[in-house]
Amino acid sequence: MKKWIGIGSIVVGLAGASACSGMDQDRARSEGRDALGKSPERQLDEASRKLKEELKKADQQTREDLDKARDQVRHALSQSQRDVDKARDRLRDRTKEDDNR
Repeated sequence: MKKWIGIGSIVVGLAGASACSGMDQDRARSEGRDALGKSPERQLDEASRKLKEELKKADQQTREDLDKARDQVRHALSQSQRDVDKARDRLRDRTKEDDNR
């Protein structure tokens, strides 16, 4: 049960992270378009630079979010493996007790 809750929360986190990065990219693009409508060539270059910076930030944030999610998945998997090992040991002990009776 705990395993499924952990995995479910990770999936929700990944979905939220991808939505955030998409909003960041959309915002960067719209700012770039706004600057294009008002500008001579110099402002066009500035808008292009800002757009690239915002996209780099969004990309970096997405990478960080994915790294965090990957770490959470690894942690959940290792915890699940420990739980399996404990359950196996308990089952083995019960089997030994039943054999001794």
